[in-house]
This record gives sequence, structure tokens and C-alpha cells, in this order.
Amino acid sequence: MGFFNFVKNIGRKIAGVGKVVLGKGKDLLKTGVGIGNKILNNPISTKIIDIATPFLGATPIGRAALVGLKGVQKGLEIGNKLLEGVDAAERVGKNIQKVRSGDLSAVKDIVSDVKSGIEAGKDIKYGLQNFS
Repeated sequence: MGFFNFVKNIGRKIAGVGKVVLGKGKDLLKTGVGIGNKILNNPISTKIIDIATPFLGATPIGRAALVGLKGVQKGLEIGNKLLEGVDAAERVGKNIQKVRSGDLSAVKDIVSDVKSGIEAGKDIKYGLQNFS
């Protein structure tokens, strides 16, 4: 039993570190997407881009800038979908803990959260395929 307790303790330590890393990564992603959305996806920026598009489209450098802007906007969409997927995965994890503690009503929530996570993954995959 000593070896299995050792493995179990190592697993708990790794899980704790993984939880911290996931939390920090999620916070960084949420901050980056939030700042990007405030800069690019607001009515003023959208209007400026709409007005500048014909002028930028006339030169190769301008076209490259437009492609870059569209790429950033698509990246922000993918970031939002990724955050939705991470949130769904976290809800599944919490509901699994509820089931383990005897609350079988959480099984229904697990199913719906897994479905929403799969949909977010499909949206990310579809968005990446259409971007290239």
C-alpha cells in the first residue's frame, strides 16, 4: 500500500500545481481577450476600420494591415470560444465532485456541460478551418 499512497500523494500535488497553472492561464487569456475586444470590437474602432478600408485596400501595405486586423479579430473570437470551453470543463469537474459525494442530480448538468464544451470545440475548429 505504501507505493500507491506515494503515487496518490504525488497525484494530489501535481493536480494542485495544474489547478494553479490553469487558473493563471485562464486569467491571462481572459485579460488578453477582454483588452483586445475593448480595443478592436467597439463601435468607434469598427467605424474607423470601415472608413479606412477603401483607402487601405488600395496599397499592398494597407491590404496587409487589413488582413492583420481581420486575423486579430478572428483570434479574439477563438479566444472567447476557448474561454467558453474552459468554463464548461471547470463546471464538469465541479459536477463530477458533486456526483462523487453522492449528489446524483449533477449527472444531468455534466451531460449539458459536456455538450456545450463540445460545441465550443467545434466552433473553434470551424473558425480555424475558415481562417486559413
